Amino acid sequence: MNLYMVYRVDRDDGQAAQIRAATRPAHRAYMDQFAGRVRLGGPLLDGDGQGCGGLMLIEGESEAAVRELVRNDPFELAGLSSRIEIRPFRWQTGRPADLPPL
Repeated sequence: MNLYMVYRVDRDDGQAAQIRAATRPAHRAYMDQFAGRVRLGGPLLDGDGQGCGGLMLIEGESEAAVRELVRNDPFELAGLSSRIEIRPFRWQTGRPADLPPL
C-alpha cells in the first residue's frame, strides 16, 4: 500500500456550509468503511474556525484507487469541493511505527 495526501478546498459560492451540514452524516458513514486506510483526516479551517476544506492521508493501492474513493464520497457527490489535489506522500517526521521503514 502507498500513502496519499488528499487536499480538498471547498467551493466559494456560499453553498459549502449548507452542503457540508446536509451531507456530513453520509460522509462520515462512507468514510467509516475505510477507517483502516485513512491514517489522518479532518477539516481545514478558515480564520473564523469554520470548515473550508479537508486534509486526509489515505493508504491505497494506487492514486487511481484513492481518486475513486474520493470521487464517491458524499461530500463530492454533492459538489462540495472546488479543488481536490491527490499526491503521493512520504511520512517522515513522527512516522508511525507500523509503516515500513524509509
